[in-house]
Amino acid sequence: MSKNNCQSKTQILIIGGSSKIAREMFKSNKEFEIIGFSKYSKVKKIKEYKLVKYKSISLIKNYIDKIKNKKIVLILMQASSKSNILINKTSRELLDDMNSNFLNFHDVVKLVLPHMLKQNWGRIIFFGSSRALKTDVGLAGYSSGKYASLGYCKTLSKEYARYGITSNYLSLGLFDTPLYLSLTKKIQKELLKNTDTRTIGDYSSIYNAVNFLIKSDYVTGSLIPIDGGFN
Repeated sequence: MSKNNCQSKTQILIIGGSSKIAREMFKSNKEFEIIGFSKYSKVKKIKEYKLVKYKSISLIKNYIDKIKNKKIVLILMQASSKSNILINKTSRELLDDMNSNFLNFHDVVKLVLPHMLKQNWGRIIFFGSSRALKTDVGLAGYSSGKYASLGYCKTLSKEYARYGITSNYLSLGLFDTPLYLSLTKKIQKELLKNTDTRTIGDYSSIYNAVNFLIKSDYVTGSLIPIDGGFN
């Protein structure tokens, strides 16, 4: 591939880039340049794309500052779920859930917006959870964080869609992630009963949705379920 063609590629930045979902959906990618950023994971290296461990937002800023003349797609998929019924949950734990699932994204969004405004183009894609939006026993912090990120996503669309920057929310259902596989077979079966397909999802469906959003100028402020009809 020539240098000029390489320069014209779209740059995808994934916050939470060590997750199985990110790695699986981009496993066969040949279209986009990808950098994954991981703050909490113990994963050190992956084969699907470049993975960068970071402790402070300044490291991400250094990478963004080096991006020249490329379109940026920001995928926000870092998440944390700590089950605990409300009466046993402290305010500190609730704030930690909000940080992991919502507040930690804000500084990254502020870093990419100036670049996107210069390009008059940008894509910000939030990864959420249909189970979190439906909510369940013990998911107060997780659900609150995901609902907050949905509101934030829609506000971004209101403020920046006129500048060619779209913001959308993908609500995922059940996939063979470590979290799902850690559940008992009984609980897995009960969750699958809540889907119309009665199956876990395939990662190509997520990739297709991301690809669609990247290439669509007129889709913004949307909540798009990829959950097999989870209800």
